Amino acid sequence: MEFLIILAIIFLLLALTRIFTVILHEMGHAIAGLILFNDQISIYVGSYGDPKKGIHLRIGRFTIHFKYNPFLWNHGLCTTTSTHMSFSQGYIFTIAGPLTSFLVSTACLYILIFSESHGALKLVSIFLFFSSIIDFFQNISPNKNPIMLHDGTLTYNDGQSLRLLREYRHVYKEITLLSQYYTNNEIEKGILFFEQVYSIQPDPNILRLGIALNMKGEHYKTAITLFDGFAGKCELSAEDYCNYALAYSFSGDHQIALDLYEESLKMNPEAFFSLNNRGYTLNILNRYEDAIADFDKAIELNPNFAYAYNNRGLSKIKLGKIKAGLNDIEKSMNIDDKNSYAYKNLGIYHKDKREYGEAMGFFLQAQNLDPKTDGLNELIRETERELKDSQQKHHHP
Repeated sequence: MEFLIILAIIFLLLALTRIFTVILHEMGHAIAGLILFNDQISIYVGSYGDPKKGIHLRIGRFTIHFKYNPFLWNHGLCTTTSTHMSFSQGYIFTIAGPLTSFLVSTACLYILIFSESHGALKLVSIFLFFSSIIDFFQNISPNKNPIMLHDGTLTYNDGQSLRLLREYRHVYKEITLLSQYYTNNEIEKGILFFEQVYSIQPDPNILRLGIALNMKGEHYKTAITLFDGFAGKCELSAEDYCNYALAYSFSGDHQIALDLYEESLKMNPEAFFSLNNRGYTLNILNRYEDAIADFDKAIELNPNFAYAYNNRGLSKIKLGKIKAGLNDIEKSMNIDDKNSYAYKNLGIYHKDKREYGEAMGFFLQAQNLDPKTDGLNELIRETERELKDSQQKHHHP
């Protein structure tokens, strides 16, 4: 019994230490941001930018958001509303988190080696040292796998962000402005600026953002043309192949898309976006069993990947596993209640059951969340026709 109590205390200390060092890491970013910028700084503990369903503390320009579920507090995010930062400011803001973790681990190591402090303090220092050093190496080591934020945009861990900052230092201003156009949905302005800048500075990082802007603006043929030129000049990354495939998929060329997803996964078998997107394409081709295998792997790699749960839910429903499929979609919506594809798939479920009124309700909710949801407008038109035909049959037997 005494052993179990000791074991429980150790696990509790581990959990509390992980939460504490995550907060310290994000506070490193926040303090740097408060010094460097005059804008709002926000920390999210337990989410990647979700301000809902949590506790919020605000002091002046600083806000910290805690999710209600403390089991999620093993990761966090620090953001700023500043849209005008220099390269040096961006670099300092990014490196401040890992640097804080390193300083905490160094202080703990000093206490363990040189201090004659009480045993309890040394015990706490041991936990803090290992947790901080884990945070440091996890964040400072570049990870090419992107992180999906709550608003659907992508970012990277600190190490990869620092590497990218160094890589496009000479075009930092152009990259920053293009990113702002993308984030603010000023797509046509962004594309125009891209065309002007790229003709003068044909940098691959500028080209990537130009492709992203065309993808977001649904100019898929243009995106494919740009990718074709890109492939002839530079070595494509796993993420490049994923986006290349997505452009073909949205253009209806699904076999080419599958081939490109295969290239992406050869380069990085843990590219969970490629796995999810390939599964989405397999769903379109009615290859539901194959799709589920991809979604299973994507969820294994990223257990909070809302889109993979949602897409797997549709696969299961199409295979007749209704309860399991609806559970997956519900899980997806619990993770991200702004996921328009979840509402779209619920609409498909009701449409297949010929419950056209319910289907239309979900399709319109999806449209309200994201009018550009793939295939949604066609589903709405089909459902309107089927609903009209159903009503006419009902009134004219």
